[in-house]
Amino acid sequence: MTNEEITRIARRLRRMHQTTSPEALCRYLDILIDYFPMGKGPDAMKGFITRSSRCCVITINSDLPKRAQAIVLFHEIGHYVLNHHQKKQVFAFQDFSVFDAESMFEDEANRFIAEYLLDDDKTLQVLRDGNDFFQAAALLEVPKEILDYKMRMLRYYKLLTAECPIYTKRNCMGAIDCSGLENDSYM
Repeated sequence: MTNEEITRIARRLRRMHQTTSPEALCRYLDILIDYFPMGKGPDAMKGFITRSSRCCVITINSDLPKRAQAIVLFHEIGHYVLNHHQKKQVFAFQDFSVFDAESMFEDEANRFIAEYLLDDDKTLQVLRDGNDFFQAAALLEVPKEILDYKMRMLRYYKLLTAECPIYTKRNCMGAIDCSGLENDSYM
């Protein structure tokens, strides 16, 4: 899926529903959410999405910090709205390996989060106000990995020339760092 398509979908969805709460967005999209303990270790499952008939359920690891749960939930919503289920033959089983570094779907879902959560103008202003990358991520209340994805999109659209000091891989959701994002606000 192209950057333009992902941006269009994310912006249209945000404009239609006027929310940065992933739970509210799931209600609007008629997606059920199940919070289930799946462990706290580095290899613990973070979340996955299953679809049976017309019923879609996102399962989130309830052992994760609240902010990490929200980011994983947005990631799974990205899979849903980008219609990845129509492109996978064994959707429910493939998503159990949701953090597969080779999957273009993971990259697309990460780009969706960045486009949905971070407004271009606000992000550019925070980056240009003399904040370093890590300060900017904290001020924007997103993990550094999501800001990296947003910066890539801004560079793609030629709105930003600065390079990011980190390079986030497609499988970043497996090790996403939500430390420093203690409050539960979404934007």
